[in-house]
Amino acid sequence: MGTDLVAESAEARRLFDLADQITGLPITRLCAEGPLERLTQTDAAQPAVVVTSLAALAVLRSHVDFAFDAVAGHSVGEYAAYAAAGVFDAETALRLVHARAQAMATACANVDGTMAAVIGLDESPLRQACLAASSNGSSVEIANFNAPGNLIVSGARAALERLTLTAKAAGARRVLPLNVGGPFHSMYMRPAADALADAVQQVAFRPASVPVVLNASAEVTQAEESLREELLVQLYSPVRWIEILHRLAGMGCDHFLEVGPGSVLSGLVRRTLQDVTAASFGSLADLEAATAVLAA
Repeated sequence: MGTDLVAESAEARRLFDLADQITGLPITRLCAEGPLERLTQTDAAQPAVVVTSLAALAVLRSHVDFAFDAVAGHSVGEYAAYAAAGVFDAETALRLVHARAQAMATACANVDGTMAAVIGLDESPLRQACLAASSNGSSVEIANFNAPGNLIVSGARAALERLTLTAKAAGARRVLPLNVGGPFHSMYMRPAADALADAVQQVAFRPASVPVVLNASAEVTQAEESLREELLVQLYSPVRWIEILHRLAGMGCDHFLEVGPGSVLSGLVRRTLQDVTAASFGSLADLEAATAVLAA
């Protein structure tokens, strides 16, 4: 992940070196060599995703002169989106993400929780299934509205086990456990928001240079205080990705470029919106397709 970016660009190398220094972890080596089990742990995964996104943006800008009309980021990707919109610089993004990852890892250590994808069930019946599965001091709730028919739930493991039965009884085709470090975007992350608050308050925010569509509300803002508050609220709130994409489309966006590792989000764009173009840029192999989207 990001290895060809590091080989290509001095700025990408600088960003990965910075991630290593800030976190005290071998992020560069983990991205290049693994092991996957270590890379996917919360304290490493979050800075790895963000630094790869920032490095990809730097490399892309070195190849193509472009501007964007709005930005959005999914979960921890919101930090890279803020940096892209000039809310703060790349170093600040990495320092905040490190603090976020530490706070979330601590919160996760205090609950046996996880997440799962629910395929083929709409929001209303899934909410009812979550309510039915939440009992005996453990709860589960919708965490990500990723695409129509693709919703993510998060909560205590015992409640998720009950949800597998209630969701299937309500008509879900599949309930797929996710390989994540804990119950992200659920009530169990409120302690992480409390722990992160000081770090967020100490950082200087600037107004965004372009509109940002927020995870927790799908509202559009460029205001410093709204952007600051979002980084705390999004920890325990669902990611409203379907609403975010429709909001962007309503603003006139019809070309979407995912900048960072993988192509999951560009796939969600194509599943959610009609008559739009979407591509991803996370490695040099993606440059031609990304350039075509930016030139359109």
